[in-house]
Amino acid sequence: MNMKTNKIIERNAELQEHLTKENKKYYGNLLVYIRVMSLIRDEKKSEEMLLEILEDILEGQEHGQSAEYYLGKNPKQVADNIIKELPINVIDTIKIIISSLGIVCLMKLIPILASFKEYIDIGNFLISGVYLVFLVIALLLFMGYCLYRYESKIMNIILSLFFGVGLVVFFLLSFQLNTGLQVRLSNNLGIFLILLALLIISYLFNKTNEKQIWIPFIPPIVISAIAGIIIRINFFRTIINTSDGRIGLAIVLIIGLLLQYLLMWFIYRKLKKND
Repeated sequence: MNMKTNKIIERNAELQEHLTKENKKYYGNLLVYIRVMSLIRDEKKSEEMLLEILEDILEGQEHGQSAEYYLGKNPKQVADNIIKELPINVIDTIKIIISSLGIVCLMKLIPILASFKEYIDIGNFLISGVYLVFLVIALLLFMGYCLYRYESKIMNIILSLFFGVGLVVFFLLSFQLNTGLQVRLSNNLGIFLILLALLIISYLFNKTNEKQIWIPFIPPIVISAIAGIIIRINFFRTIINTSDGRIGLAIVLIIGLLLQYLLMWFIYRKLKKND
């Protein structure tokens, strides 16, 4: 198979639409488990294997056979055997971690630049960013571990609490941790960094196959970027740097966050409806 990894993932998503409800649930759990538990394995080999399994399930489905009939009643064992056959690829794993860290830092940068701070704490930036990346990885591994072991609502609550506590720690780090690695932000440098971050985020958004996952983040990012540019223009800065101006800015930023949560809810409902 000579397709690039992103094309294989895209093809996989298209073919899943042809699965029956029963087979979609069976294969969906298998797909999540293999992707999560093979983080240090070769991603392309993993996706090729997943696509082959999906094509076989669809072929069996045409003959009235279920995915469970084809793969058996113990999908975890099947998945574990598949993962063992995949070659370890540490370099790809490092690339994924670095890319994720870059995205997190970019998404943290714009809200920071939308404030009146004259300095940016690079140390805080990197430490909280690394923490968030590894928090997400830990959550994914925990979710994969529990997928075939515990299927109760209690585990969903535990996962939510785990992530919630992790986010609280992330925000505490972001707002309370002070390091000596600080860089002074001039107005021109701040505007340049905002435009550069927007350019990179736009490029990454156009490259991703999972656009609907990232759509909810667009309103707060765009609103924060516009606010960050405006407060660095002297004419507007004198207006916004007042009590009423700060309140107005806070309201606008909160509206951006509300739009984010509204879009997340809408997409979640849409995905549930498709399932």
